[in-house]
Amino acid sequence: MQKEYRLTNNSSFRYIFRNGFRSRKEYLTLYYVKAANKKVGVSVSKKVGNSVVRSRVKRLIKEAFRSLIDQVGDYNFVVVAHPSSKDADFHQIKEELIYLLKGQGIIGVKDEDRV
Repeated sequence: MQKEYRLTNNSSFRYIFRNGFRSRKEYLTLYYVKAANKKVGVSVSKKVGNSVVRSRVKRLIKEAFRSLIDQVGDYNFVVVAHPSSKDADFHQIKEELIYLLKGQGIIGVKDEDRV
């Protein structure tokens, strides 16, 4: 994911957790709030696994979001991985991210864009 789309400040994460909307599914929880530009943060706790597993899950989520970044509006997002996400592959993560974004009306993905 490009540097311009990264959410890095702890205060930004806390703001989105407190004031944002939430949508949850099996592997991911999506928090979002309307903003002036697009930013994405990923949170993976130690419950998911060791550092190698957590890094892999973060890479999968970032790549899935990178492929969808042009379709989303101006929102700030925080994607939280559940412990079950360590067993998911890229296609499952992307499908779930699309489902969460479509469910909240943030994107309208056509069937040919699906994985």
